[in-house]
Amino acid sequence: MPPVIALLTDFGHVDPYVGQMKGTILQHAPGAVIVDLCHEILPHNAGQAGFLLQASRHHFPRNAIFVCVVDPEVGFQRNLLLARQVEQLFLAPDNGLLSFLGDLETSWWTIEPGPATPCHTFHGRDILAPAAGNLAMGADPASLGRPMARPGVRRSPIFWAIPEDDTFPCRVLHVDRFGNCLLNLRSADFSMTGHPWRLENGTLVKEARTYADLAPEEYGLLAGSQGVMELALNQDSCARRLGLAPGDALHLISTRPGRP
Repeated sequence: MPPVIALLTDFGHVDPYVGQMKGTILQHAPGAVIVDLCHEILPHNAGQAGFLLQASRHHFPRNAIFVCVVDPEVGFQRNLLLARQVEQLFLAPDNGLLSFLGDLETSWWTIEPGPATPCHTFHGRDILAPAAGNLAMGADPASLGRPMARPGVRRSPIFWAIPEDDTFPCRVLHVDRFGNCLLNLRSADFSMTGHPWRLENGTLVKEARTYADLAPEEYGLLAGSQGVMELALNQDSCARRLGLAPGDALHLISTRPGRP
């Protein structure tokens, strides 16, 4: 059975783009198992895509193939990348989306287009999808492109929040369907203080373990399921109420005793 192929794009579901990619993959790998990881990335937001890929990859088989198409520079002089870490394979434009892979046991290639002339505006369908299908059928990554060094890969604009005194300067990485704001603050880097936090606009945010710990209309800060801290509002959209979207900056300010 071929490996699972997971698709991550900013295409949405209105147009035929996702279906065309799947059809192209199946031309090269009949019977392939294709999983829709997410197609609702904000248009051109490679940082959001990179975060969701990082949060999701460990829930897939060890030999999964990820095809990631968030490509605002399609048609320009930028590489198309193939990376292998352990047994998983990743295909994406070189725009920072894959920079989270780091240097640990990672091999990199730049993908060369096949003999057919690709459309200049849809490399995901015409280059990455055939490459994924060929990889699923056992092709050697080295047969699809040229090796490259890790320093040549573009870095993501995403950074992890680092505390400054009693303040965490954060950014919103993703807003889920429920309006929870996933922050660039890793759960492993955050310790509960037993005191609320305050946003710049004066909104108080309670530390919580689950959404149900929050009363109606109460904002909360909790360790979510994706490895990062979330701003949440019980049974309402925190993002809508606070006017937040992916990429927005905010500060979590401690209210522990002794602070002004």
